Amino acid sequence: MADWRNVGNWHWKERNCFDWAKKYLEEKLTGVEATGDGITATVSSVDAVSGDADLNIRKGRLLAIYDVEVKLSWTATKGDDEVTGSITIPEVAHDTDEFVYEVTSNNTAVDKLPLKDFVRKQLTLAIGKKLGSFTDDLKEANGQDMYIPDSNKSS
Repeated sequence: MADWRNVGNWHWKERNCFDWAKKYLEEKLTGVEATGDGITATVSSVDAVSGDADLNIRKGRLLAIYDVEVKLSWTATKGDDEVTGSITIPEVAHDTDEFVYEVTSNNTAVDKLPLKDFVRKQLTLAIGKKLGSFTDDLKEANGQDMYIPDSNKSS
């Protein structure tokens, strides 16, 4: 028997998906790599994920609403030179198409700047491509059972 107060979850239903989002971001972003000009830059770890990630259904529409901050560690090498640092993405959000990347380096020597610049230009592009499928993957992984069709309606 259908719940007459919220038939088919038509009015509103919400699911907290933060734990899934944190695991997803750790799996998808760790190991992301960019290469070129003899430089290899890699995301070595996802250090922190904070914020909110929810899946909602409203009037039959599945909505992903999220706003998370992601902190990553990176390593870049060219020959024998190696530099490490961090990238903070302060806002990975449902209503943002372009991300802001705060790139820092643990070595500020002038001869190491090309490695940091490569991370800023190329590794962040690779990270952005991985983040591009977040909304669809969130909906697919968590939204299958959110909509309850009205069994009394004919198809």
